[in-house]
Parts: sequence; C-alpha cells; structure tokens
Amino acid sequence: MNAHAEYFSSVATATLADAATALGLNLVMEGPRPAVPEAYPRFAGPAATMVFAPVRDPRRRAPYSLYDVVDAVPAGAVMVVDAAGSPLAAWGGGASGVCARRGAAGCVIDGATRDVDEIRRLGFPVFCRSVWSAAFPRRLEVVSKDEPVTCCGVRVAPGDIVAADIDGVAVVPLSLAEEMKSQVERIRAIEKEVKERAARGEAMAGLFPLLARKFTTD
Repeated sequence: MNAHAEYFSSVATATLADAATALGLNLVMEGPRPAVPEAYPRFAGPAATMVFAPVRDPRRRAPYSLYDVVDAVPAGAVMVVDAAGSPLAAWGGGASGVCARRGAAGCVIDGATRDVDEIRRLGFPVFCRSVWSAAFPRRLEVVSKDEPVTCCGVRVAPGDIVAADIDGVAVVPLSLAEEMKSQVERIRAIEKEVKERAARGEAMAGLFPLLARKFTTD
C-alpha cells in the first residue's frame, strides 16, 4: 500500500477535518454518503479521476467510455468521479465489479449510483450524493480522465490521498501530506489528554480551551 494511504487509512475523517480547519483549508467533501452505510466503509488511497459532462453531440463518439477508465484503475486507487452532481447514475454494479477485481480501494462520486444490492454483495465501498435507477447513457459522457477534478466541492488531483469512513470523505493533497500528518498527531495528543482528564473527573467546560487548540496551528 502507498505509504501515505497506509497512514491516512487509520485516521478518522473527523480528525482530518479538524486538521484542515487548523490549516485554513477546505479538504472535506460536501455531501457524499456511503451507498451501503451498514458496512461502515473505511478506505484510503491515491486518487484516479474522471469527469462526466452532458452529451453535446449524440452523433459523435465520447472521448472515453466508463470502462476505458475503470479497466485501467490501479490497485489500491480510489476512483474519484466528477459527475457535477447529476441525478443520473454515473456508476453501478458493473464498474464496481471491475474496480473490485482490480483491487481498487473504493469510489467517490459527485453524483449518483445504482445497483446498490450488487455493490453490497461485492463489498466494494462506494460513496455518492444519491441513488437513482436512471443511468447516464445518451445524456452524460466521460470527457476527461487522469486530470485534476472538483468532487463535492474539493479539488482532487490524481495521486492525492482520498480517505473515507462512515462520517464522510476527506482529501489530502500530496504537497500537504507531511503537514497534515503533523496536525493529525498534534490533534490526537490533545484529544488523548482531554479524554484522560475527563476520565479523572474534570468538567468538560474547563477542558474546552484545550479542545479549541485543535483548530489552531502551533
């Protein structure tokens, strides 16, 4: 596993959100939820990206097909799909099956998926904005892959670390990975101290100033 992915796979997205807040950054996606929440999915991996857009000319072949992209997804990668929040299902059981067989870590979609029962059987983690039966063909097409995208309000470049758990999805840009690790360790130390002092009977109101330090850098 990618070393950064291995580290961030054990970090709660809530902690990543606090670290991002301390750094004044927007690294937590807005809206995506696990298609199979009862599985409590957790994963982290480098991003592989693609973009859907409305079909402009139905007589012209799309630059890529969905399967052009997923057939090449690297093992351990997280598929990040910019479907611009379309309600049409840009993902489903077929793409999930290919990614699962190739060893991908998961998928995050700024848009919809379908085939939830099949995704559940596959055990492949999919985060999306919505679930809808109507699929994208003839209305959306894949126009880009392996380029920076905006997914659920966060910029994601190929290779950035995407981490997800039951609370949501966070992105760690490669250029900030070490700085984010430092913030994570600082926040964990604060939380550990607060829990230990609370267990000894200290009032949480008195510990609030210490908790507030999570959201500021040293």
